[in-house]
Amino acid sequence: MMSNDDTKRGSSILNSLKKLIFEDDQPQQTPPVQAPPTPSTNAAPERLHVPPAYSSPTAQAPTGKTPPPIPITANDGTTDLKEMKLKVYAILEKLNEQGVDFFEVWNAAAAMGKVEENTLKAAYTSLKFVDSSLTKDKLVATGTNYANKLKETIAKESEQKQAEKKKTEQDRTMEIANLNTEIKTITENIAKLQDDLQKKQVALEQINEKYEPRIKDIEQKINIGNAAVDEVVTEINTALQMINQSIT
Repeated sequence: MMSNDDTKRGSSILNSLKKLIFEDDQPQQTPPVQAPPTPSTNAAPERLHVPPAYSSPTAQAPTGKTPPPIPITANDGTTDLKEMKLKVYAILEKLNEQGVDFFEVWNAAAAMGKVEENTLKAAYTSLKFVDSSLTKDKLVATGTNYANKLKETIAKESEQKQAEKKKTEQDRTMEIANLNTEIKTITENIAKLQDDLQKKQVALEQINEKYEPRIKDIEQKINIGNAAVDEVVTEINTALQMINQSIT
């Protein structure tokens, strides 16, 4: 568990490295690094100025923290590499051990303008005055430990993402199959409808041919009926005329 001092510096830890993410596209002007004066045998060594963010408590052995539950590849829409690196730095802040180690030396070097041999050496020399237990072996051990913890985190997430990818691919395959089935059914229905449409169009074109003979037959019967009635009525009228004239 991090101490109060560690908590206070948590808000500023790795700020220099984070800042470099957005400045790495521009040429860096690394300030000249001055080596600290060699302490004399009769005088106490003069401590170089160390930023307050690195005034850490006495170093302790690594606690073997497990990777924190902060997803690197969360589904938050982050696709930009720089934004993703910020998330990785956030995990590093959670992993930071008490005391001064690779973490603080790395960030202190970045605060000097660029992480390179000279700035790393100067940061190491400066921070060794803050924590006398700081050694090259400790830097290598803690740096390797942080790198391994990050690898463990991304490995676990990659495994989860692979499972998520497989599930997504399965969903895609199933949806493709369902859509193909629906398309086939609709296509068959369309073919049937087109066949029905063609038949109806043919029937429509033949409708006059079908009904015209019947219509003409009916018209003929009507005409003949009317003609017959007219003739009979005429005969009746003629007979009536004769009756009126001959019968008193």
